Amino acid sequence: MVRIVVLSRRSIANPLSGGASRYVHEIFRRLSRRHSITVLSGSVVDNESVEEMDGISYYQFPETFHRALLPIRYLAKFAKKSDLLIDNSDVGIPWLSPIYSRIPRITIIHQLVREIFYDEFPRPFSDLSFAMEPIIYRFYRKSRIVAASKSTASDLTRCGVPRDNIDVVEPGCNEPGFPPPGLAERLQRSIGCVSRLMKYKGLHLAFKSLSRVRTEFPDVKLLVAGSGPYQSELAVLAKNIGISDNVQFLGKISETSKFKLYGQTRLAIYPSCREGFGISVIEANSVGTPVVGWNVPGSRDSIIDGTTGLLAPFPDEEAFADRISKLLTDDNTWLELSNSARSWARDHSWDKSAEQFERSVDAVLER
Repeated sequence: MVRIVVLSRRSIANPLSGGASRYVHEIFRRLSRRHSITVLSGSVVDNESVEEMDGISYYQFPETFHRALLPIRYLAKFAKKSDLLIDNSDVGIPWLSPIYSRIPRITIIHQLVREIFYDEFPRPFSDLSFAMEPIIYRFYRKSRIVAASKSTASDLTRCGVPRDNIDVVEPGCNEPGFPPPGLAERLQRSIGCVSRLMKYKGLHLAFKSLSRVRTEFPDVKLLVAGSGPYQSELAVLAKNIGISDNVQFLGKISETSKFKLYGQTRLAIYPSCREGFGISVIEANSVGTPVVGWNVPGSRDSIIDGTTGLLAPFPDEEAFADRISKLLTDDNTWLELSNSARSWARDHSWDKSAEQFERSVDAVLER
C-alpha cells in the first residue's frame, strides 16, 4: 500500500471548496481502495482537526498563513510517512514542492491564472503576478504533472514544461439520480447557472448579454445558484441595466438541487473567462441540458461547439446573446445538442478519471 499525501488549499468539507477540491476527493476516494490517502488542507475554524471522509484522512489546519505554513507542516509531520506527494494547485500557484521534496511527486494543475489576476487583484500586484506565473512553472519542468484539460496542458508547455511530462486527466461527473427531463417538461424561457460569484466567472458579461435577450424575450429568467463576494455588485448591475426581474439569486444549493435546476431549465450558461475544465458543464449535460460559454481555455474543452453546446468569441456579448436566443427558440438544434450532451457526460465518470490518474501514479512510482 502506497502512502500518498496531498497538499491542498481546501478540503471537500470547506464551504468555499470548488471543483479543485472535488477533483481531489472524487479521484482519491477511489484510489483509497489500494492506497493510504492523507490530505493536508485548510480548516474553516482556528484549530487543527482530523476527519475521515470516504476513506481519506483529512488533516485540516487554520487558514492563517496556510500558504506559507503547509509545506512546513508537511516536512515536520508527514514527509517521513509518505511515499508519494501530490502537489494540488487548487486554481492558483502550486506548493513549490520541487524545492523541498525529493520523494516521487505528481503536481495537479487545474488551470493557469493568467488574466484572472487582473479581475481579482489591483495593479501593480496583478502585473507582478501575471509576469511571475510562467517563471514559477519553470520549477516543474522535470516534474510529472496531471492537467485537468488539454487547454491547461497547452498553457503549461508555453511555460516551458515538456509535453511528455504532462498527463491529461479530465474531471468526472456524478449521476443526477433521475431521468433527463424532455423539452416539454422544462421552463421554456429559463436559463440555469451554477457558479462561484467571483468576477472572473463572468456573470457581469452574461448579464449584459441577458439584457439583449430580454428585448426579444421579456419573460426570460436566469436562475443563478452559488455564493461569493461579487454577488452585491452583480445585484447592482442587474438593477442598473434593467434585468432585476429576470435574474433570481438562489444562493448555495445542494447537489440534488443543482441537478434539478439544470433539469428544469432549457439551457445553462458558463460565462467564465478561463477555467480548468468545467465540471458544471458536464453536470448540466448529464441531464441533457446544452451549455453556452465563451471560447476560452477550459470551456472549449468541456463544451463541444455545435455538438453539446455553443461557444461565443470572448468577450462578444452580442454573440453570447445570439447563442442563448438560438437555444431558447430552435427546438431541433436543442434536441440534437441535448442528446449529444448526455452522451458526452456519460463519457466523463469519476471512475474513469481515477483509473487514468492511477496510471500516472504507477508510472511515477516505477521510475
